[in-house]
Amino acid sequence: MSLTRSAAAVAVAAALAGFTTPAQAQYSESSAWITPFAGAYFGGSFDPVSNTYSVNKLDVGTAFTFGARLGYKFNPSIGLVFEYAHADPTLTIKCNNPNAGTWCGREVDLSSNIYEGTFNFYFGSTPDMQGYIAIGGGAASMSASGQDSTGATREGSSTQFSTVFGLGGTKMMNEKVGIVLDGRYRWVNVDGQDSYYCYYYCYAYDTSWYGSGEITLGIKYKFK
Repeated sequence: MSLTRSAAAVAVAAALAGFTTPAQAQYSESSAWITPFAGAYFGGSFDPVSNTYSVNKLDVGTAFTFGARLGYKFNPSIGLVFEYAHADPTLTIKCNNPNAGTWCGREVDLSSNIYEGTFNFYFGSTPDMQGYIAIGGGAASMSASGQDSTGATREGSSTQFSTVFGLGGTKMMNEKVGIVLDGRYRWVNVDGQDSYYCYYYCYAYDTSWYGSGEITLGIKYKFK
């Protein structure tokens, strides 16, 4: 599975460690908060079992993403966060031979909805600046729509289990409002061994885990 853009997203996320400073004082206050966010979604790809009809990849592109996180920090080190994120990337059918058929280069509109929960582990912070690592999972719902060779509209959707790893940092501007920079990578179990993609023709793909990246900037508001 080709994950070039997604891997780049993780590399940028790793740079977020520089967003924080060494600990100067322990931040012991528990808090509940919400963070609306927006940023970029970096798609991965699905690889066919063989180059059927010269198709060698179903490539998911980069798109704008937005959503919100709702969280609660239990103590200076651990918090629980729930996230919803939406993106509308485009899937492009890639072929070894672009002239192999009318399906080569075709685009399909996708819609991605993420519902997940993570445990956040905080580090190196003063009361107004913190870094965190996020680990968790949830559900990824993807739907697609496009036209076949007859001009008829074809649609489908699927919801699958997902896991996520994230790295981020928060800078509080005052006691209530802060800025959050967050980068994360997801793996979605698409069960490729028994899966088929149909568009003009059908063929099997052997991708079992679909990977995608996300980099966002949000505004954090603390309720308490």
